[in-house]
Amino acid sequence: MWNWKNANLLKQPVFMKFVLSYLLILLIPILIGVQQYYKTQQVLVEDAAEMNLQILRMSQDIVDRLFLEVDDVVSTLSVNNDVLNLMQNVSATPTPEQLYNFSLLRNTLNQYTITNKFFFDIYLSFKNSHSVITSKTSFDLRDNNVRIGNQSLAEWMDSVSTRGDQKQYYNLDAVQIGAMNYKLIAYVSPLPNGFQGKVQGSIVVFINQNDINGLFQRLVIKNKGFAYILDTKGQMIAPTSVDEVKIGTPSAEATATSSGSSFETINGNKMLVSHSRSDQNGWNYIAALPTSVVLAKADYIKRMIVIITIITLILGIVAAILMAYRNSKPVSELIESNRILNFRMEQQLPLIQLSMIERLMRGYYKNEADSREALSQAKVSLQGDRFYAIAISISLGDGYTIAPNGAKGIQDYILMQLHELVDGYDYLINVNGDRADMVVSLETYKAETHVERIRYDWKIGRNDVLANNEIRLSIGIGRIYSQMHEVWRSHNEARQAVDYAVFGGQNVVIWYEDIAQGSIFYYYPLDLEMKLVHTIKNGDVESLEQILYQLEEQNHTERQLSATTRKQLVSEIQGTLYKLMEQLQFGYATYSELNAKLEFMPNNSEQHWATVKSALQIVCHHINDNKKQKHHKMADDMMELVHARYLDANFGLANLADQFKCSESFISVQFKEYAGTSFSEYVEKKRLDKACHLLRDTEKSINDIALEVGYNSDKSFRRAFKRTLGTQPTSYRDSPT
Repeated sequence: MWNWKNANLLKQPVFMKFVLSYLLILLIPILIGVQQYYKTQQVLVEDAAEMNLQILRMSQDIVDRLFLEVDDVVSTLSVNNDVLNLMQNVSATPTPEQLYNFSLLRNTLNQYTITNKFFFDIYLSFKNSHSVITSKTSFDLRDNNVRIGNQSLAEWMDSVSTRGDQKQYYNLDAVQIGAMNYKLIAYVSPLPNGFQGKVQGSIVVFINQNDINGLFQRLVIKNKGFAYILDTKGQMIAPTSVDEVKIGTPSAEATATSSGSSFETINGNKMLVSHSRSDQNGWNYIAALPTSVVLAKADYIKRMIVIITIITLILGIVAAILMAYRNSKPVSELIESNRILNFRMEQQLPLIQLSMIERLMRGYYKNEADSREALSQAKVSLQGDRFYAIAISISLGDGYTIAPNGAKGIQDYILMQLHELVDGYDYLINVNGDRADMVVSLETYKAETHVERIRYDWKIGRNDVLANNEIRLSIGIGRIYSQMHEVWRSHNEARQAVDYAVFGGQNVVIWYEDIAQGSIFYYYPLDLEMKLVHTIKNGDVESLEQILYQLEEQNHTERQLSATTRKQLVSEIQGTLYKLMEQLQFGYATYSELNAKLEFMPNNSEQHWATVKSALQIVCHHINDNKKQKHHKMADDMMELVHARYLDANFGLANLADQFKCSESFISVQFKEYAGTSFSEYVEKKRLDKACHLLRDTEKSINDIALEVGYNSDKSFRRAFKRTLGTQPTSYRDSPT
């Protein structure tokens, strides 16, 4: 169900990233479609242009053959004896014999017009007698029954009867024969043919323009295009649709080549112009169509693509929003959970840092890497390769108490003093009531200068809170160590320095180095005793040796303890041992060994210490051995369970954790320590070993084997087999052993 949380989700960056990614994926096919459209459009244009040009050439071939036939007819008639005799001998009033010859010529001319559908008629004109013979009749030229434009036939024949105007085509848009009007093309040839003398007559072949225009009908559409022939003198012949369309002339560049097509703007309209030049007579055949007609299919495809694209885009956007919402919701919830978790961790960060400082000062971390990792997790920076600790203690004069507001002032004052003390260096500080602890890091080359400044130049200041309450402030400083995880030693030293102080005077700064030699106090603070107990209970032999070494170094090397004091120290450590023995359970052999050692203690303090030290080591080794045995037994049980259930597809690390009542992380670490590999890798190897055996020795299908060895499907089995063995199960089965 939609709610306001859903609306807020739409505003989140994760949702928008999902939407944008889906839209980008959606744009890929759209862009491909657009690219294919432009390619299709280009192909359609090229095909249309090529088709128009081919049709134009076909029409040109027909007209060229027609004109060749006209030449042949004219040449034949020019040498016809009957024509030549009549041209020379016909009288103004033809004789019966001449009239008979007229009829013979009519039959001849009629044969020509019948055999060629483009021939409208053929006129033989004899100038001396003013006679005209056609395929249908004969008449006197002076009769006005034929008019060409505004001229009579006689006037028109006179205008074209000179030698210079002969053997030419004329475009006649208005020819009236009787009551009928025609559009004709006239070819005029002089008589006699081939002579330069006086013209005695003419042969006129009339061709109907409509028949020529019919050849161009596939190239033009009514009111939307035109076609015509342009002779060598630039005269337009047989133009189409003169009355409906204003015919334009393409540019010289468009018709410069022998044939081709190009887009031209003619009379304000963009048109596809096709042209072809005749090799026979040099005439240009020109046809033009509006691009809207040529690209009609392309425009239709474009409209369809645009409609489909818009619909697809709308549906895609809706789908992208829905998919982005569905997929981004868990991610957003996870991000929000992480944000809340980080916020809570930030709130808990002071406690984490405090815990880290306390662990560092108690020696919890065993090496430098663990210490640095803890600092990183607590978001604390300690840059430097030398480390030391400072301990602060506050004591009140007799009969004085601190009001709540005064305690805050004292803490602020202590912090101010410490900040001044380590100004310019990285440090960690923990203030707790009347005491404070600090860890300081510095570079090696700055160590000596820093120590001198504190020892000789720094003094503890006083304020009204301290003075009014008779508060004495003591600061103890431990030695500098080169490893961070050894800071706990410096901290113990700093605490010893504070405990060693005698508060008889004013505020003091005490260096551990100043009290180490000739001390009447032994070194065995409570923190160290607790660390010793914790180390032995964990069976940590290595850490025990470090603590024993520190005790020997502090009490036997650096301090000049009296025999009595040394005996007191060993007795106190022995008391710690007795406490451990009461808390722990030992086997009979270990208990007997400890009793034998502790029953008769030597009087010599050195031997006494050696005996207590040996007993501590026995206890620690005993606990360590018990842990190893327990872990070894647990590991054996784990392996036994794995071997029994590894073929179960539902068997996993969680089953082991439930069986042994431990966390999955602990089980994972123990398993890898024992088996030398992770749980998942071990189980997968066992399953694939079993699968290899079944592939070699049985005819079972891959799917059956996958289910038998613990995989839910043959796909997951094939992936695991390929990943581990580098080949497919089928190939493994078919390969030689």
